[in-house]
Amino acid sequence: MSLQFNTDWPTAEEWERGLMEWLHQQAGPSWLTWPGRDPSRHRVVVTLLHGNEPSGLKALWQLMADPPSCAVTSHFCIANLKSAQLEGGFVHRYRPGHPDLNRCFGRAGQGEEYELAAAIEARIQALQPEAVVDLHNTSGSGPSFAVTIADTPAHRALAERFTERLLRTRVRLGALMELTTPQCPIITIECGGAMDPASDEVARAGLQRFLSEAPLLDEEQGDWPLDLLFDPVRVQLVPGGQIGYAYTPLAERDLVLPPDIERLNFGWLEADTTLGWLGERGLEALRLSDGIGRPEVDALFYQEGNELRLRRPSKLFMITTDPGIALSDCLFYMVAAEPSVKNYASD
Repeated sequence: MSLQFNTDWPTAEEWERGLMEWLHQQAGPSWLTWPGRDPSRHRVVVTLLHGNEPSGLKALWQLMADPPSCAVTSHFCIANLKSAQLEGGFVHRYRPGHPDLNRCFGRAGQGEEYELAAAIEARIQALQPEAVVDLHNTSGSGPSFAVTIADTPAHRALAERFTERLLRTRVRLGALMELTTPQCPIITIECGGAMDPASDEVARAGLQRFLSEAPLLDEEQGDWPLDLLFDPVRVQLVPGGQIGYAYTPLAERDLVLPPDIERLNFGWLEADTTLGWLGERGLEALRLSDGIGRPEVDALFYQEGNELRLRRPSKLFMITTDPGIALSDCLFYMVAAEPSVKNYASD
């Protein structure tokens, strides 16, 4: 039996009762549609692939009060409702014991998440949209940015509708954005932290532009120049590693980071900056990947006593203080300042 999507918009009464009540009434994922001035063309917005990243859904809910004049027929996928409903709402990235939905696209696997990812992909392919935007929140507090696997004028134009920063990565994780094609650019928008009110506004304002503007993929129409970052390094602990968050070293931890380390998101840091404290395994507790090769840990970090320090000027982002996400996904991403470093390039 194929997966069924809800296609009914909230009624006026449901909208008045609010988003949270509507959320808990849903049996599964939704595909909703708004008509456009040009009904022959399509755009797609995907929200809530992660159940604890609600800014995209909140923005859509807010726009329901005064729907925009959509340039083309616009479709909205509200995906991971089962995760979002747990523990009162917007707490879990994915259901405990289940795979991360945004690691299931373009990959074979068994279970509801793989079935849902395949159904979303099939629906997008059937619509043949001119663009797809996937709205997320970052795991920690920080500014908004876009993520893409392709640096093209179309991807830059999409990014400019939402943010000032564009990150091009070659790391492949099974994310929706990895299904991008020349005919259908797909981009992820990280709106900022889920608890930051500014993130909801990034999603709402960007969504308004994405839905209403025509032409959409003209880079000259952007509202601001993009800060471009290429080929970031994904920094993880080795399997079985232990993380802690404190202002002093902790016993039996492979890495301890300060609780306010999110303040470093997207700021350039000088060489020799101390990030935290290493345990007995030292730098061997870290694992790096960039989608190109596997950079050597000591090319980007060094150990001074028990301190973890940067070897060269770097920019860090997607830093999280959630230990569950730090261990299951990554500690943070980074780029190094010098073009000579293997993982960094600049146009």
